[in-house]
Amino acid sequence: MPVIPVSRTRLLIEVAPDIEPAEVAGEIRVVAGSQFHIAPSGSVRARAAQGPAAPVWLMATPAMTTSRVHPWDLAHDFASQPSTRATPPVQFVEPDLLQSFVYERPPESPEMFRFGGRVCEPGAPSPDWPSREEFAWHLGDEFSQLASARAFVGAPSGNRVRIGILDTGFDPVHSTLPLQLMLELQRDFLDDDLDATDPGTSGLGDNPGHGTATLALLAGRRVQPQGESAFDDFLGGAPHVEVVPIRIADSVIHFSSSAMAEGIEYAITSGCRAISISMGGLPTRRWAHAVNAAYEAGVAIFAAAGNNVRDGFPTRETVWPARFNRVVSVCGATSDKSPYFKSGFDGLQGNFGPEDKAHRHRRLHTQHPLGRDGLQRRGEHERRRNVLGHATGRRCSGDLWCQHRTSPTNIERWQRAEAVRHALFTSADKSPPNRFKFFGQGLLRARDALDVPFDTSQPKAQKDNVWFPLLNLLTGFDELSVARRRMLEVEAAQLAASSPEIIEVLPDPDVPPDQIPSDDRQRILEALRRHRSASSTFQAFITEASF
Repeated sequence: MPVIPVSRTRLLIEVAPDIEPAEVAGEIRVVAGSQFHIAPSGSVRARAAQGPAAPVWLMATPAMTTSRVHPWDLAHDFASQPSTRATPPVQFVEPDLLQSFVYERPPESPEMFRFGGRVCEPGAPSPDWPSREEFAWHLGDEFSQLASARAFVGAPSGNRVRIGILDTGFDPVHSTLPLQLMLELQRDFLDDDLDATDPGTSGLGDNPGHGTATLALLAGRRVQPQGESAFDDFLGGAPHVEVVPIRIADSVIHFSSSAMAEGIEYAITSGCRAISISMGGLPTRRWAHAVNAAYEAGVAIFAAAGNNVRDGFPTRETVWPARFNRVVSVCGATSDKSPYFKSGFDGLQGNFGPEDKAHRHRRLHTQHPLGRDGLQRRGEHERRRNVLGHATGRRCSGDLWCQHRTSPTNIERWQRAEAVRHALFTSADKSPPNRFKFFGQGLLRARDALDVPFDTSQPKAQKDNVWFPLLNLLTGFDELSVARRRMLEVEAAQLAASSPEIIEVLPDPDVPPDQIPSDDRQRILEALRRHRSASSTFQAFITEASF
């Protein structure tokens, strides 16, 4: 989960809920020699879902290239600026990180990435993982049960469930595009416009077709793949849902924190019942607030757990936002129901854990026919038929359940999201060995999930935040301002998530400090002091602090 250096560091600013964003829009502040223009960030309607205490978020964009200052030092400098009547005091500031998500370049010729309406072409399975020869095997009753579930639900006669896909955009002429693609609601938060189409670029770091493939697996229309005469059916698990395409990145490895947060909030205000996210990275407070807004509005989020290469680079642990309590973290298993992970394997494989998170009803796996490199085919949605690992399977099942089960009246909106999670978790296949380590709540069983009624007795999931409780034990921490403490905790959480040494002794940073042995506490402190990515502000504090 590396952070990509940028020449113009934007800042995300949290201010009090009584601040009117329009009143501060256009304001200019000078920080570290750079001018920053202030503008609102996110949706007022999405913030309203959290209640009157929800904070207001602003974006500070530099007018020109920022000085060579660490992004977190820039954030601390901004937070320390004196407030005036025109410039409200900040409660928190964090850099708008350009994040990196692991994926693997495909072995085929770049010619395979030509943009345009191509047919669905099956390919050979990967020799690295257990294989199945039949096309779209993952839809069968032996695996996800998606084919049976969608047949049972059928095409709705009334209102359709609406879902949002946060990805790289879509190919407007692809043969598998969903039947109910809501083009009038498409949005691009990468280029800040109303066109979510994938431009089809294929330069270094780009992953053209990823969003198109995600849409196909979620709600793809009927296809007849070349060379697969036995298959004449819908490719998507939920082909009759309404789909809102939301572009937040030009690849699955480069995207900004703000684009994902604003994409989530846009899906909420667009009437989506669920959101599918195929990327992730380091935790941010802005993401936590967007996730909380979705949950409070009754919108279920399904997010990819992440990938690693070279047996654990950059991490084997689940990434954020999939790591949040109110998000269903989804990854995969292979065709023989074994984990999408092999110790010592250098190729791409799926993330998992921490194990204790699985006990908190957050992780679910499904089987999928895609290849090692994930969903990178614009036409070859079955290039490799043995590896799964994507949020769309679980999201399909959630959509079908929402379409089948009408929400009771007189319930809180968050109960809709909790009922979906409960149905999927309760019905999941819990027979695989080492379930909590690799499979969380189990393997998806979509048809069985339809038999689970809407349960209003489920407790509300813990509100999500980003913190690092261990800092509370350090000398001098309680003497800092609330804003400064919050900022140091988020940076510490980001540093810990990118440190193999810290992950080894503290896989879950939310663990109460009194449950961490004293020797491990000291190891974590020393690792934070040595971390090369720490800001000068963080280094100054952590060097002087002690237990």
